[in-house]
Amino acid sequence: MQALLAKSSTLRSFLQSAARERSVNGDQSLAQSLSLVTKNRDIAFALDHTFLIQSHTPGVDQFPRAPWSCETSISHIELINHVIERLLVRKRAMNWEDANILTLGYREATPGAAGHRVTQSNAILFYHPNMLVAALKKPLWESLHQLMGDDLMMHLLLNYTLILQLKGAPGSYMQLAGKSLRQQKRVASATCADKTKREVSINLVMYARYFQKDRVFASSHVLVKASKTGDPISRTEASRVLQLIFPDAAGRKRLPKRLINLIPTIQSMVSRFKSCKVDELAGKLIPVHSEFRKFMAENPNIKAKIAEKAADAKSSSQPILPPIVRKALDDGYLSQSEAVVGASGDRKRKRREEAIEMLSHVSVESLKNDKAVHADKKQKTADDSHVTIPKRSSRGTSDLTKLQQHKEDIKKLLTFAVPKKKIYRMVRKLVATVIPKDLWGSSHTKKNWKCVKSMLRKLIFSRKFDIFSLKKCAEEFQVTNVEWMKLQTDTKFCPPNERAKRHQLFEDLLWWVMSSLVFPLLRNLYYITEAEGMANEIAYYQRPVWNVISTLALDDLEGGILQPSSEQTLPNNQERQLSTSRLRLLPKSSGIRPLMNLSTAVEQDKVSVNRSMEAVHRVLTFEMERHPKRLLGASVRNIDEIYKRLKPLFREISSCPRCAERRRASGDTPMAYCVSVDVERCFDTIRPRKLYQMLKKALQEEEYLIRKHWVGHQVAPTSADGEESLPFFFKLERPAFPSGQLLEFDDLAAQSVKRDSMFVDGVIYDLLKKTKALQLLKEHLSTNVVQIDGHNYVQRCGIPQGSVLSTTLCNLYYAHFERRVLRKRLPEVCDPTIVPVDCCQHEELFRYTDDFMYITTDLKRARRFFDVMHEGNEEYGCFVNLAKSQANFKAVDGEQQASGSGAQESERCISWCGMLIDPDNLQLYVSYEKCVTCRLSSSLLSGSIPLNETKAAQDFFVNKVVSAIRQRWHALYFDPELLSQDTIHVNLFQMLVVAARRFTILIEMLPFVNRDMHFFHGCILRILKKMTKGIHRSLELASESGQKSQTKKASKSSYQAQKHQVWTIGLHAFQLTIQAKRDRTTADKSVSERRQCQWQTLLDALRTEQENSKQRATKIQGTLTADLEWLLHDRRNASVLKQCLQLDSSCRTVHVLHK
Repeated sequence: MQALLAKSSTLRSFLQSAARERSVNGDQSLAQSLSLVTKNRDIAFALDHTFLIQSHTPGVDQFPRAPWSCETSISHIELINHVIERLLVRKRAMNWEDANILTLGYREATPGAAGHRVTQSNAILFYHPNMLVAALKKPLWESLHQLMGDDLMMHLLLNYTLILQLKGAPGSYMQLAGKSLRQQKRVASATCADKTKREVSINLVMYARYFQKDRVFASSHVLVKASKTGDPISRTEASRVLQLIFPDAAGRKRLPKRLINLIPTIQSMVSRFKSCKVDELAGKLIPVHSEFRKFMAENPNIKAKIAEKAADAKSSSQPILPPIVRKALDDGYLSQSEAVVGASGDRKRKRREEAIEMLSHVSVESLKNDKAVHADKKQKTADDSHVTIPKRSSRGTSDLTKLQQHKEDIKKLLTFAVPKKKIYRMVRKLVATVIPKDLWGSSHTKKNWKCVKSMLRKLIFSRKFDIFSLKKCAEEFQVTNVEWMKLQTDTKFCPPNERAKRHQLFEDLLWWVMSSLVFPLLRNLYYITEAEGMANEIAYYQRPVWNVISTLALDDLEGGILQPSSEQTLPNNQERQLSTSRLRLLPKSSGIRPLMNLSTAVEQDKVSVNRSMEAVHRVLTFEMERHPKRLLGASVRNIDEIYKRLKPLFREISSCPRCAERRRASGDTPMAYCVSVDVERCFDTIRPRKLYQMLKKALQEEEYLIRKHWVGHQVAPTSADGEESLPFFFKLERPAFPSGQLLEFDDLAAQSVKRDSMFVDGVIYDLLKKTKALQLLKEHLSTNVVQIDGHNYVQRCGIPQGSVLSTTLCNLYYAHFERRVLRKRLPEVCDPTIVPVDCCQHEELFRYTDDFMYITTDLKRARRFFDVMHEGNEEYGCFVNLAKSQANFKAVDGEQQASGSGAQESERCISWCGMLIDPDNLQLYVSYEKCVTCRLSSSLLSGSIPLNETKAAQDFFVNKVVSAIRQRWHALYFDPELLSQDTIHVNLFQMLVVAARRFTILIEMLPFVNRDMHFFHGCILRILKKMTKGIHRSLELASESGQKSQTKKASKSSYQAQKHQVWTIGLHAFQLTIQAKRDRTTADKSVSERRQCQWQTLLDALRTEQENSKQRATKIQGTLTADLEWLLHDRRNASVLKQCLQLDSSCRTVHVLHK
């Protein structure tokens, strides 16, 4: 915020400067008026807290053009209307996007323009209320108008950006006039972007849906078209190919000299491409897996399904008319209105009559075929109806059987992924076969071909979201001895500008090789996707293998979740308001997971489903916040809500004397009983019709107003950022209200919980009627259409996953289940008719989407909740997943014991929503289960960190390290009023060990030349500073409002104490991790001594920093003890240490650290 306000001036200082200028001309009226405004507090506040930023429009001065005065000759409303009129003229003359926010909702009064007349102005119309204009028309600004006069007021509104500090929120501001700050930031970032920078990523070829089944390269490919012209191709055709490879030469009439030298090489390249049989090459280097062929031979039924699907696809895609018939009809229809004479007209008329006759035969045959297909489907349905289907049990065994019919076959097929080494060899062979060596240089420039191979290898072995820079690759090329680039044959000197030009040519060449050769090859021969549980690592599947996987998976989905679209499933297809979305299949260890992408539409000219349902989502959110108990129930939507409800419960139990007496009477009794259950396939088992009835009752207003504004926050600068580099990022907010509730924008901004923010109004709001919202919801729930492999399917059960409404609908549905089912069998403890007066019961029910957590001090009620949830409910389709159920007690029948997390910090901890709850001591820990339970945690951790070569390490390194722990430095894990000091230190230690592990992995991922240990030492300090500020800020936000004044006085001392804790434990955790890395590097003989010395240098710097930190800590009261060896022997840290540092219980590293 300070970076923006530093360029501004207050309204008072502006008027004082204007008063001095008027004083030179003998006018003291403005100066006298300013001296009298101290009596009015509102005007004084506006003068001191309104900030002005002058626009950069050429010819605009600080003050109006002379002569100007401070007199007032027109009314305030008339002045504002005149300002809007002039701004609209400027908007029309310059750029409509470069508009003042005061003009939003207004248009010029032209013939036929829609809108309402404005009083005291015949030149403008308004079609939507502008709350900013309404704020300017208030008495406060009318008084300021009287103070400064017409000329100054008009000049301010026309040529300045006005920012007003909100009275109720000292650190927040709103924009009152001027060009939108969000628009200014977007233009600035667009101008700063380097459009010439080319990036390469494997994301460009992942999930390829359409591919040429009969050829790798399309007929429109430049080399395919050129190879059809002759062998060798002409120089003119070679010039066309060169213009496509090098875009800078495309607009010239004549090729540059250096490119003319390439014409023979291009002719040779086209000849080599024509003689290269890509299919044979791919089949020879990477044949179809022998086990796959054996599998297909042993499963003729699967083979028949593939053939049936191929036949259906061929029949559906085959045109009704042959091409010659279509051509004849086109010619005939085009000439129907013309006078056809002579033999040519007779031939056209004859061809048209033959085509119409053929069309009639084709139509009849098509009708017969359609009837036959419909009869076959009807007969098949009738046959299926006679098949004995077992009745669905309480847990939906029938549906699961349908969904897992080919589960084992799919699991076996997923093992036939092609190794990346083979893919790299094939791509390298293709590029070497097609591209002549002369194009990369002579025999003196062998390094160039090595650079190309290195780039290909990085692409094939890359992970999802990895980005590589072609510019960096081209800069490694040796360009001095490349023959075709030389303009003079006898010179060996290459000036810097010529070198840059040659690097640019190689960058163009590399981009063409990637986009025109490598990408089509990968896209057409392989299906490239990531796998669940493997972070961002990707897998390559040959098309024949993936076709079988896709067919079997869709066959299972058709039996349970999806059904092919038809006139029966979509009776009103033409009247649908929502678009068709895409469906893709994600491999996982146990089969295939269908993923619906509702954020994009199949049709390019239609809006996505999520975009269409956004307004409905805002309306439902408004109703749920207005009636939380009825529509949300036990829902918690984020970690803040968990903290607000969990902290009072834990404090009540800890301070309750009856609970303490109960624990003393029984030594093994825990402080609380916890039950955690997960609803099985919750999105697929929700009843859409029942949910729709709930939604009809949830929407209580006939019409809703959906506002639009942006909230800007200051970006935390990095060491490389300047004072003016992107000071803000803006986030769109669209709160909903009843249509009659139109608050002033300053009142709305003051009510926001956001602080230290900039509010920018969008002015133009949306209205949504209840009937329209229900129509969209009904279509969304009943006819959600997705497409895969060109076929449309309708979801037959559950609610769409991937929808912007999924979580909201789930919360509303299970809140209804809690109220109608759960609370009838397990009433709340507040009911005096149920709970005895002398009984001590503390309990709370939490639900995060479909994950229930019940905490109580009554064992009977805990068992009751366990039994009720495991019985399930057919009406709501609610059945829990037994494998994920956890409790810290034995069930009534004694068969199901509470499954804690045996591999976690405590065997009796209950994991829920990324946290571990210790019911014995009421302590909370972060769950690192995914990292701990997987043997490949190191490779998964490295695979989860995407690398972007186009950015400098200083721009992303620290953020990449802390991104995994940023959500975990919450008050839930560090509040001393909730947790013990030992628990806080354990949480801090584990969090920093994970950060240190990511730190070392990220260093290994960087190029060796970038490993500057002084830079990494600074990064460690920045990480600790970020974490200290984050924890301190979260504890401040979590503190109660009544303690803010006390917290502010003691803020500095508490911050220093927290800083000492973070730095002491953080430096210790980083030393452990780096020393473990150094020891592994020393044991590896293949690693150079230089790299070992670098780790030792970083370790020495941390030890020096630790000594300095100890000296500074002597002045702080209540600091952490220097002996942290207990953290290494604490059983709660055993799993994290074992996985991240490979330390056993002996912890030998400790003795080395204390030497």
